[in-house]
Amino acid sequence: PKREKVKKILMKMQKLKGLEFRFNKKIKNIYFFLENNLNNFRFDHIASGLQKFTEDLLVLWFERLVKKYKSSSVVFSGGTSMNVKANMEISKISKIKQIFICGSGTDDTLPIGACYHWSEKRNIKTKPLINMYLGSKCDYKKDDLKIFSKYKIKKITNFNQVVKALINHQIIAVCRGRAEMGQRSLGNRSILADPRKIDNVIKINKAIKQRDFWMPFAPVILDEYQKLLIKNPKKIQSPYMTIAFETTKFANEKIPAAIHQADKTARAQILKKKENEDLWKLINLFYKKTGVPALLNTSFNLHGYPIANTIYDAKKIFDNSELSALWLNNHLIEK
Repeated sequence: PKREKVKKILMKMQKLKGLEFRFNKKIKNIYFFLENNLNNFRFDHIASGLQKFTEDLLVLWFERLVKKYKSSSVVFSGGTSMNVKANMEISKISKIKQIFICGSGTDDTLPIGACYHWSEKRNIKTKPLINMYLGSKCDYKKDDLKIFSKYKIKKITNFNQVVKALINHQIIAVCRGRAEMGQRSLGNRSILADPRKIDNVIKINKAIKQRDFWMPFAPVILDEYQKLLIKNPKKIQSPYMTIAFETTKFANEKIPAAIHQADKTARAQILKKKENEDLWKLINLFYKKTGVPALLNTSFNLHGYPIANTIYDAKKIFDNSELSALWLNNHLIEK
């Protein structure tokens, strides 16, 4: 296959020597090397070949790491740790019994690492991060809701109202609590949708986010019922949506909108009640009504624009898309 040919070209650039990554010094200009060798391949074959190259190289590296250090437990960080498919392949290594991928392994967490390092040097006791909800609060006063005056505004008295809106509208935006840090929306600045309806993928991509049709969405799944939807024999924790999982037959039938149809995998956020109680309650109620313990989850933004932070950002996206329902802290806005 063309994917394998692309992978072999990339292997000429970089290899492993023991545990060290070695770049081929004979290649003096990376741009011209890639242009000369890949100019006859389609972009999707190049992307697929690069992904396979990354997976194979990382799996080999981790196999050598766990063998050398006689470890069965792995924590992975750094920019490449955001590659959910590679993480899935790493997790399958038989000698790895536990693996945890951090919520954001890229440069945005360097200051946090610096603080931990500084504290460690001075024997200061530190606390672990409890979750990734570290951003601004979505606070507002009653008068602030005037910006939504042309829409229907309802005070939320129980979560059944939100579930009803979700089932009626199929898709609902969320701007509540503290914003998430990192690369993934985790339910506080999200667009949530009924994962049973494949049409919701088309609607979100075309009418709301205005992004490419092939970009897949991810499910947020209740931890207690994950066996229904994903294969996770090692009971890997994925609170930050940083690893892909193979899915079950039930999932393929019941949540097609939240599964990558090309390979039947899902980049799951496995949610425990203590991590986001309100989101857990919403999905649990949805499960009681539908038998499906998951929702489709994607970031609350227009494609290429930042994620909503305040209710003013939320209104701008709401006005400029075909979203028809918005869940704020204590209010439901409907067109």
